[in-house]
This record gives sequence, structure tokens and C-alpha cells, in this order.
Amino acid sequence: MEGQEGTQQPHLVLAHKRFLLTHPDVHDIEKVRLKEEVFAAVKADDMVPLYETLVGEGLLEKDQSFLDSMRAKNEEELKSLEEKIADAEENLGESEVREAHLAKSLFYIRTGDKERALEQLKVTESKTVAVGQKMDLVFYTLQLGFFYMDFDLISKSIDKAKNLFEEGGDWERKNRLKVYEGLYCMSTRNFKKAAKLFLDSISTFTTYELFPYDTFIFYTVLTSIISLDRVSLKQKVVDAPEILTVIGKIPCLSEFLNSLYDCQYKSFFSAFAGLTEQIKLDRYLHPHFRYYMREVRTVVYSQFLESYKSVTIEAMAKAFGVTVEFIDLELSRFIAAGKLHCKIDKVAGVLETNRPDAKNALYQATIKQGDFLLNQVVSPVEQCWISLRIMLTAQCAHYQMRVDRRVVFQLRVSLVKDLQKQEEMWERQHELAADKIYAMCSDLGGFFLKIAQIIGKPDLAPSAWVRRLVTLFDRAPATPFDTVQLVLKKELGQSVGEIFENFEAEPLGSASIAQVHRARLKGDKSDVVVKVQHPGIQELMMTDIRNLQAFALYMQKTDIKFDLYSVTKEIEKQIGYEFDFVREANAMERIRRFLYENNKKSPVLVPRVLKDMVTRRVLVMEYIDGIPILNLGDEIAKRGINPGSKIAMTAKQNILKSMTLAYGQMILKSGFFHADPHPGNILICKGSEVALLDYGQVKDLPDSLRLGYANLVLAMADNDPIRVSESYRELGIDTLSKCENELQELLKFAQTLFDTKLPPGVVMLQPFSEDSLIKKIAVQAFPEELFSVLRTVHLLRGLSVGLGINYSCAEQWRPIAEEALYLAGRLKGTDLKPRVRKRRLFRRLLGRE
Repeated sequence: MEGQEGTQQPHLVLAHKRFLLTHPDVHDIEKVRLKEEVFAAVKADDMVPLYETLVGEGLLEKDQSFLDSMRAKNEEELKSLEEKIADAEENLGESEVREAHLAKSLFYIRTGDKERALEQLKVTESKTVAVGQKMDLVFYTLQLGFFYMDFDLISKSIDKAKNLFEEGGDWERKNRLKVYEGLYCMSTRNFKKAAKLFLDSISTFTTYELFPYDTFIFYTVLTSIISLDRVSLKQKVVDAPEILTVIGKIPCLSEFLNSLYDCQYKSFFSAFAGLTEQIKLDRYLHPHFRYYMREVRTVVYSQFLESYKSVTIEAMAKAFGVTVEFIDLELSRFIAAGKLHCKIDKVAGVLETNRPDAKNALYQATIKQGDFLLNQVVSPVEQCWISLRIMLTAQCAHYQMRVDRRVVFQLRVSLVKDLQKQEEMWERQHELAADKIYAMCSDLGGFFLKIAQIIGKPDLAPSAWVRRLVTLFDRAPATPFDTVQLVLKKELGQSVGEIFENFEAEPLGSASIAQVHRARLKGDKSDVVVKVQHPGIQELMMTDIRNLQAFALYMQKTDIKFDLYSVTKEIEKQIGYEFDFVREANAMERIRRFLYENNKKSPVLVPRVLKDMVTRRVLVMEYIDGIPILNLGDEIAKRGINPGSKIAMTAKQNILKSMTLAYGQMILKSGFFHADPHPGNILICKGSEVALLDYGQVKDLPDSLRLGYANLVLAMADNDPIRVSESYRELGIDTLSKCENELQELLKFAQTLFDTKLPPGVVMLQPFSEDSLIKKIAVQAFPEELFSVLRTVHLLRGLSVGLGINYSCAEQWRPIAEEALYLAGRLKGTDLKPRVRKRRLFRRLLGRE
């Protein structure tokens, strides 16, 4: 019953064809073709029980010899499977026994013997230890449930899968389960929950065994339209890039969605009529066809009436392109059912709305839904966990109090006349704050370690913060070695002693998602690095990110006029990728090959991967000897060199030049780049060579964004405000500014966001200060995929400030951006500026001009 990767499960295709055979709206000539295809599928898999059912329903003619032939084949295959099970139990190990029982389960599934398949899956589960493999058995059960539309079986299986995740399921399977649960909710008329689950899975969809991606988008749009408010629909559906790439392939769907949002009601009804057949002929939606039709009309009528206190029936009929009689009859039914809050004045021919108080209704709904959620859905353990997180977020309510304390402290400092003593007082205050932040991030772990990486940068935080938080980059709390050994044995199939000649128990470093150990393989002369994922970290971190998204929505509505939610969605997607080390290994090899092919000597070193020693949670790669860039100052001092001397500065300049060149090529020429250049991922090797580590966060920019950003680089390098404004529009950055000199402010804003050079006299950015550009310019829309570029540039800026060099990456990247635009036909040869002499260019890169 398994389909190939990327294809729909064959038996679910068969189930749909069987459904169409019984549908009255399918033409007889079409049913002839469907009958032939159903028979061919039954024959291919020897599906005796289904054949007998179809014969009993009159959909197929009975052929006794054909039936006997299938039974004989099944008995022969079953006998062979029984022999393999007996042999495995007698002569082989536990994994072989499990595989033999699984093969028998799949046989019953393939032949359509539901009851025996379920019994055998239970037997297979009893032979299974790994949580991931148990989850796979649940997915087989769910597919059986959807084949037979057995909603009781589906519901119990979903609950079972959720319980298994309590034991530690992986992120990919959890995302797959969301789609299964979403389909179940849609099939049982819980469209609101279905929409939420589908939208949560839209960027990580891999559940091709259920349906193709186009069908998934179809379901997502249909359920979202009757579940989301207008603002959410725009943000999550209308402007969603994943939906935009597919929706045009589905007849009428794009017009259906966009005409609703744009209030083009005539077009909406036309598109709606075109979709009705698709909904009718869908196996999962068909039972709810009439209900869905009513709900969609409720949404569209409510949206129209929302704008009016009163409106004539004739005006509404004209807007929808229907007769007055039709609108009168329609609204009468919906008003009587309590679906619409209005009344009809037949004498005056007017509709008068009588909507309830919105705030009171929202309050009541929130209380009701909140109590239901906590009492019916969330377990006591989850209630405690949610409460803890809410308490943590509630600490933000003390922000103003802390501001008041800061004012008091500032007053105390101002009373001290000695400037040196003032600095000492501030330093002690910063050290106290740094200790508190360090303790919080270290204790909570997960995404809070990522937060430490973001704020622990010298261009954003006081030096006391940087010194304290920087230790979390590669010295975060480590997983005990006993647990590491268990993970390695489970992932690689052998114990540490069987694979490695030696293995250092103390990790070289430990970060938010994984830790690394130095080791040597048996029979090898070179050392390797073994990267091991912290058990349970995926669930913890994704929970933190979802909480962050809720907080981001609150902040952008109340204080910060920046599209933070889109940023957090990109964070969720990118960090989700970090848990798949197979993906990371492929990314590492791709970037390594690109840099070596595009340079005589690669500007940065990229470790080689041992391809036969990579799993989702373990990655083995070559060991590169070097010192962390965090320790560069200490290393220079150990050698008796003044950190401020010309020799030291030259070394730092070469390091920075190599890093920035590599990133300019990756982002602007390839579009595929390493998106996490924080100091914990950078090693300095002999001869000032730079090694770039940890490829968990990579980004593949579409050409439109890559070239749009190249255009912005030229605009920033040339201080061209008009070109900056054009680039914003091309990139999809929607700003709202009330500045007097708007174009100049937009240029400064671009350089603050996307360039590494600090403004003159500025040593630390304060993005949330009252005079900050982010307070003057509201960012209403920011493309999610561009966040990785933004983050990368800001990490490079932090690196440059830490090295004591203020330079512009836009100036260094200018030739690369020109080349990218020229090769894309966006620039002509006459538009290219003459190359600056190398010496002068080098001086400009280092900020000396």
C-alpha cells in the first residue's frame, strides 16, 4: 500500500475512483473507463476482499476463476511470509524479526484485508522499539482508515500518534501528522481546525502519499476562506508564496480567493460556480457540499454587509450580479438561521444591519474557547507547561517598571561627577543584566539559546553582555556522554567502540541544537568531528518559536511597526531544517563545490562530509584544526602581539575580507548560502585561513529575490535613494513613512538593515530607541525568504564590530552584484562602472575612505 516518494498512495487513488463510480454526476462513459481502472488496480494487488465487495455492490461482474486465482496467489505469498518470520525468529535478530512481521502487515494492507492488517500491525508494533518506526505503523493504520473512511479508527490512531510524540517523535513525522489530522478534521466538518493544521504545514509539506501538493493547496484555500478573518486570510493565504506558486494551476481557485478578498462579488460568484463540481466530486468534501456552500455564502454576505449600516437590496443584488428576488430569498434563510445580523425592510427595500457589540462578543468567545481548550484539549502537564510559558511572556509586562528603574539609575549616575566612576557603575549594571539573561537562556535552552546569539553581538549589546552571552555560542549545556552513545548506536547501528578507534567524551562545543565530539574512525589516520543532535530539542525549540510568533503578532500591533510575524515564520521554517542532518550534509557539499569552482582558492574552508555516516541526527565530517574566532584576541596576545598593532589589524582584515567575499558570492551569484555566520561557527586556521562550520541553516533564494537584492546592493553602494525605493518594491518590502525627507530616510533604513557599515559616530545600534528609523518607517510587509539575508548581514556586522573594523559589505559586493545583474540581462555593458584599482578597493573595504 506504500506509494513512491512524492507520489500519491495507490490505494487512496483507487478509493477515489471507486467513489466516482458511485457518484450520480459522473457520466456513464467516464464510469466505463473508471471501472476498467478499478479492476486493473484490484488485479495488480490481488485485492480479494475489495473485489468481493465491489461485486456485491454491482460495480464489477463476478469472475469465479479470477477470484480463485487471486486467492491462490495470496495463499502462496502468505506462506512464504510465514516461513520468513519463522526463520527470522529462529536464526536472526530482533530487527530482522520486526521486518518480517512488517512485510506481512504490508501484504494484508496491499491486498485490502483490513481486519487482518490491523491485527498484524499490532503484532509488528509489539516487535518494534524505536518511536519513529512505531509512528510509521500508525501512518499505515491512518492510510487504511482513509481508504475505508473509518473515522473512528482514524481518530484513535491520531490520538495514539500524539501519545507517541510525548515519547520523542521527530519533527518531520509531526508535520506529516498535522496533514493527516487536517484531512480528518476536514472530512468530519471541522473546517476551522483543518485550516489551521494545513496552514501550519504549508511550508513543510511532504505528505504526498495522501494527495498531491496541488490538492493540498486546494483544501487549504477552501478551508481557510470559511475559517479565517479578512486580515489573516490576506496574510496567510492571499499573499502566501507557497500558495501563489500553485493556485494558478487549479481552475477557478485563484479567482475565487482573490475576488472574495478584493470584494469583486460578481467574479466571486462566477468562480464559486466553477468550483462546485470540484467540491462535489471530491471524496472527502462531497458529504459536506451543501454545508460548505452555505458557509461560503455566509462569509461573503457578511463581508458585504460589514461595510454598511443600511443598504438597499437592489444595490446588493447589483453587486453580486443576481436578481433582487434571489437576494431577498437568500438573506431571509440566513437571517432566520441566525447566520446574518441584519433585518429586511421590505417596504423600503432596505437591509439594516444589527451587529452585536464586537468587543463584548470577542470577550465572551475568548473566555468560552479558552475554558474549553484548557479543560477538554490540553492535558494537565501541557497546562502547566503553557502556564509557565505565559508567565515568562508576562514578564514583558514589567518592561515599563524596568524602564523606570533605569531612569532612577541614570539619575544616580548623573550625580557622580567622575566620568571613570560613571563608566564603572554602568559596567557593573550591564554585568548584572548579562548574568540574568545568561541564566534565563541557559536554563530554558531551545530557542532561547538562539536569542542569546542574536542579542550577544557587539553592534547591539554592551560589551559585558557580549562577553557573557558569547559563551552560549559553543558552550551551551551539553548532553551527557551516556546519552550521546545511545543516540549514536541508534542512528549508526553500531556502538561507539565498534566504529571509532577513539572518541573524546568531552565535546569540542555544544550549541542550541547539537554538540560536536572529536574522534577517529577505526583504520583511519585522520580525526573526524561527530555532530550529535540533543534528544528532545526539536519539540522544545518549535514550541518556543510558536510562542514567539504569538508575541510577534502582539508587538507589531502595539509597538513595533515591522512585519515581525513573517520574520518568525521564516525562523520556524529555517530552524525546522536544522534538525535534518542529511539536508545539512547535502548543503555543505553543494556550497563547498560552488566556492571551489568559482575561485582559484576558496575564500573559506568547508569541511568534507563522510557520506556513508550521515543520518537525520548524526553527521560525521573531517576535522579542521583551528581556533574559534571568539578566542582570536587571546591567541594574538599569547603570541606577544599587540591586538591593536598593524600586524593584528591586517590579520583581522584578511579574515573579514575572506568571509565577506564568500558570502557575496553565495548570496548574489548562487542564491544558495550559509545563513548562520555567528562567531561560534567560524574557525581561524593557519595563515589566517577561515573555516566556516555548521550548515544547518542555509537558504536558497529564488532568482527574483537574488537579483532584487543585487539591485539593492548597487543602490546602497551608490547612495542612490531612488534605486533603493525601486528595490523595495521589487523585493516586496512594503513601507509606510511620514518622514519629511522620505527617500533619504529609506536609503538610511536600507543601509541599517542590509549593510554592515555603522553610521559615523555610532558604535552600537539601538533599534528600539525613540529616534530609531524603525520608529519612523513602518514595515507593513517583509518577504519571509529575505530574512535569512537580513540575519546574515547583521551577523557579519557583529563580527566586523567585534574585530574593530567598520566596513561596507555593499561596497565589497558591488562588482558581484553588477555581474549577477549583467548575466541576467538586467545591466548592459555600458552600465558597468570601471573597476577600481585593487589597492584603492581594499582601502574602501576596510573603511579607510
